[in-house]
Amino acid sequence: MIVVGGASSGLGLETAQAAAKAGAAVVLAAADEAAVRGVCETIGKAGGRCHPVAADLSTADGCDRVARAAAARFGPIDSWIEASGGEAGLAQAAGALARHMGDRPEPAALVAFGAKVGRAARMELRQARGQIAATLIKLPRDWRPDRPAPAAAQAALHAVARPMGQMALDASGQRLTAATEVKKHPGVLVGVGLLAVAGAALWFNRGRLAQAAVAARPRVARAVRPAAIGLGKRRPVQVAKLVVKHPRPAMKIAKALR
Repeated sequence: MIVVGGASSGLGLETAQAAAKAGAAVVLAAADEAAVRGVCETIGKAGGRCHPVAADLSTADGCDRVARAAAARFGPIDSWIEASGGEAGLAQAAGALARHMGDRPEPAALVAFGAKVGRAARMELRQARGQIAATLIKLPRDWRPDRPAPAAAQAALHAVARPMGQMALDASGQRLTAATEVKKHPGVLVGVGLLAVAGAALWFNRGRLAQAAVAARPRVARAVRPAAIGLGKRRPVQVAKLVVKHPRPAMKIAKALR
């Protein structure tokens, strides 16, 4: 079950719809009762499970009200996505999540959109003693709060499943930055590093190191292959342009990953 703060418009609305489409039970929270009920009706008609709660998420009482309603409707809170903006809202969401997530074998996920985690939020997370895994999704400087972004919503859902500490959208707001994409696929980073070491070893022909590199090549290929295929499916046009622009390196990479 996911609580989405600021679910009446913008990033909150986009994230709530994506979460419901993915099959999660979603508690929609926002100050505008009519708007949040309308969003819930739309999600319900599409087959999603949701529950609307009108509350001021910048206050402890408002966040506690949302948490109590969520627990009463769907049980203990698994994660909280704070999209209403503002450091105060993030701090109150962290406090409410710590008080109402119940006994869990794993930390609950807290995801927020913004520029930084404020002092109050850091204190709340510290007091949670590792029971909350937080991820901050940094937005471009010229971001408008009412601007929907599917990439941001998908990043939030990814952070719910695998908290990353920090993520970032690129300047267009339509995809994650290259650094974040690499963090999402740690196997790529490890594989590239191993390929670099293997390539250097073969280039300089350093005896046992070169032999080890040759032996490790199939394992590296198996680790990198799924991520490379996934990248081709997600960005087919960009991959095709790179292949056309750099055909020889592309052939070498394809041969190495067979």
